[in-house]
Amino acid sequence: MSKGRRVSLCMIMGLAMGLASSACSLPEGDQSSPTQLHYRWVHVRSAGDVDAMWELLHPDVRGEFERWLTAERIVLHEIKAAYPKEDADKALAAIGGATRGELDSPRALFQSFLRPSPEAPGFLGEVAAHVRSEELSEDGQVATIRTFGGDEVSFRKSGDLWFATLASDEAVRLKNARVRAEQNLQRVKSNLQKLGRNKP
Repeated sequence: MSKGRRVSLCMIMGLAMGLASSACSLPEGDQSSPTQLHYRWVHVRSAGDVDAMWELLHPDVRGEFERWLTAERIVLHEIKAAYPKEDADKALAAIGGATRGELDSPRALFQSFLRPSPEAPGFLGEVAAHVRSEELSEDGQVATIRTFGGDEVSFRKSGDLWFATLASDEAVRLKNARVRAEQNLQRVKSNLQKLGRNKP
């Protein structure tokens, strides 16, 4: 094969690979539809952009984090106000410490809740992340997205926008954490009332 033909073949192969890469790259996405939200979520999740992820979460999910943080803050306040420091430290250690109650926002609690973000998907990952199908519930408020990589994720609508939800195992983990914090709060209030350190 002549040098000229080899160069031409290399140029054609390079152009073909470039076109394939362009075709398989993920759209930036937005909240206008479940498919577009999926693409947006993949981008911000792989980038570790917690602020953007928080804004994309459904309001009900954010509400769970707000309830959880409220309970943690009240527990922390009640214990520190009623006990000497040494006793307060022991009481806080018994319920997992003061770290969560000292966080400045539900978003910060969400960040502490998150498992490590996956790395940017790369070429093959982007191919797998492309949406294969989108299925809407009868009322049009919930969508199930299935990707070519075999993932299945759900999104919910609020108003005119679509929002992300947590995976089923993460939703259970969040609910359990919130319930545990509220139970700790009731237990602390009951104990302080018995000790006469708190008003009924």
